[in-house]
Amino acid sequence: MGKNKIKHELISHEPNRRVTFKKRKTSVFRKLTEITTLCGIIACAVVYDPSDSKMDAWPSPQEAFYVLENFKKLPEQRQGQFMMDQKAFLKKNISRLNGQLERARFKNQALDTELLLIEYLEGKNMRDSSRLGSLLALEDQLAEKISFTTNRIEFMEGLEPNEVDAEIDSDEMGDQG
Repeated sequence: MGKNKIKHELISHEPNRRVTFKKRKTSVFRKLTEITTLCGIIACAVVYDPSDSKMDAWPSPQEAFYVLENFKKLPEQRQGQFMMDQKAFLKKNISRLNGQLERARFKNQALDTELLLIEYLEGKNMRDSSRLGSLLALEDQLAEKISFTTNRIEFMEGLEPNEVDAEIDSDEMGDQG
């Protein structure tokens, strides 16, 4: 059973808001205990309760102070190494998504070219003027592949028989890696 999406908005009913805050605070502290135990890391949490005007620290205020002091002693570059504000987080996600979009566009372009080649070989839609640019690009790609294959054949014909075997073996190793 999956969890429902949570609406991230202020809970308008004050008593419900306080109860939810306490439950979430307890949950955060429990998760921190699990993370520190399982991963063997040093961590702390400081939570400010606006309704009580008090601050809660985990595991204790003294240990939280100790962790924060050790953090402040680190060089600034090391402090910010894994920190991310919302702007940096969004930039990172946008960059990742742009990479995915670019890969998808490249894949779609390859599939369109393949479809165009298949249609050409079947004799379909050859009179469509909107596909003229695609056909010219396809012709260029095919000419490049034919040229490469021709050069490769000429190269292989110039080798001795034992050199050909070694060349084929090196090509197969390159394809596997």
